[in-house]
Amino acid sequence: MNNYNKLQPEKVFSFFRQISQIPHGSGNTAQIAQFCLDFAAERGLKAVKDAGDNVIIYAPGTAGYENSDPIIIQGHMDMVCEKTADCNKDMEKEGLDLRTDGEWLWAEGTTLGGDDGIALAYMFALLDSDDIPHPPLECVITRDEETGMFGAELFEAENVKGKKILNIDSEEEGILTVSCAGGITAHCEFELNKRYICPFYTYEITVSGLRGGHSGVDIGKGRLNAFEMLSKPLAHISKPCYFGTITGGGKHNVIPQTASIVFGCDEDILDHLEQVVRFCNEKHLGGEAEPDLLFSVKEICADQTVKFQENTIYFLYIYDFLRFLPTGVQSMSESIEGMVETSLNMGVLEANGMDLSCDFLIRSNTDSGKDAVVETVRSFCESIGDEIDFNGMTLSAEYPAWEYRKDSPLRDLMVTVYKDMFGKEPFVAGIHAGLECGIFSKKIKDADAVSFGPDIENIHTPKERLNIASAERTWEFLKEILRRSK
Repeated sequence: MNNYNKLQPEKVFSFFRQISQIPHGSGNTAQIAQFCLDFAAERGLKAVKDAGDNVIIYAPGTAGYENSDPIIIQGHMDMVCEKTADCNKDMEKEGLDLRTDGEWLWAEGTTLGGDDGIALAYMFALLDSDDIPHPPLECVITRDEETGMFGAELFEAENVKGKKILNIDSEEEGILTVSCAGGITAHCEFELNKRYICPFYTYEITVSGLRGGHSGVDIGKGRLNAFEMLSKPLAHISKPCYFGTITGGGKHNVIPQTASIVFGCDEDILDHLEQVVRFCNEKHLGGEAEPDLLFSVKEICADQTVKFQENTIYFLYIYDFLRFLPTGVQSMSESIEGMVETSLNMGVLEANGMDLSCDFLIRSNTDSGKDAVVETVRSFCESIGDEIDFNGMTLSAEYPAWEYRKDSPLRDLMVTVYKDMFGKEPFVAGIHAGLECGIFSKKIKDADAVSFGPDIENIHTPKERLNIASAERTWEFLKEILRRSK
């Protein structure tokens, strides 16, 4: 840890190091929560632990700010624990090995936990200082944000009085995030009539080479869904076929990179299928966004566990299902230029000769947009066809959108402070993914929130690193916002 003690701001990085020595992965936050409570007790500050195991630490306003409106500073106590294949560290029990070259900070062989350890370090540095002017502070430190915002879901709003929320959970300096998507998962199930055969010839067509990615952040980048792309070669098959299985995907919040369909035929059509696949590859259907898209086909031995539908109509219905699949960007924001407002991703599809089920993740930066797409999915499923019975849709894992607020005194203040300090406009943006601000904006009436943070690269991976100079500039930015919040 060369020159770590020389990093500035010294107090911020001192607390960051203390945090890094406490195991605090999602689901393993008892020690870090107790550290927060002990920190407050040692300094005579009021602190509470609520029903969601969130910790709130209170500090009175400094001289001249005693009667100012309180400000909520918010971050989460858990980190994503990932490590390299050759790292033997037990992240459930051991702290991190910090490294720095003076420009960047990282952890040897593991994630750094800058997301969101830097928020806690800023809070502790503020609360431990007596020379930083600020209004009354309510530091809200939430549990298990990374795995589902579980702490925020159970946050008890009666424990705070503030309306202005500084969320320090963004990873790009100079961007003020003022909106985020809400989401909901729709699980849909279908049943096929049970008439089976074992065809003479069995084939598998596969889609591969797609980039995949985060179903929120990457959905507006032209990323293609592998299940949808399976319909492209199926459209050119001119022989009657029997449906067998579909495999691919795996997580509802990930754009699927690969998918395969197994089907049967009473005659040898391998030459025909190879022509179909070659034609699709020559069409370059992935365009510039997906240059490595590849279709392939092979003949396989019939797996006796695969039940093929006797009636070829099912093959056509599966084709229609994939062809008309409502996936990808559904609408763009009218308030924030270039931002996806509503999207739909089918990340999981499990289908065989008996049943079909799929999981859609619906995201929208407006609650009305989310509700509308839920109905779009329901209507789509109900229209598949008479031979496939739609058994219903189950909704789960819902979290609210953080809708763009046209009148935001906090945002206006932060834009002004940023311009005065750095001589340029910050980028005011929304994110098409979930943030805890969405939950807080619903729990706290008239909440005025902005999310920001220093530059952190490759979060959630062992390559994660925090830019030292950016962390210092963000610290000065935070202090100036508080100074002007009298």
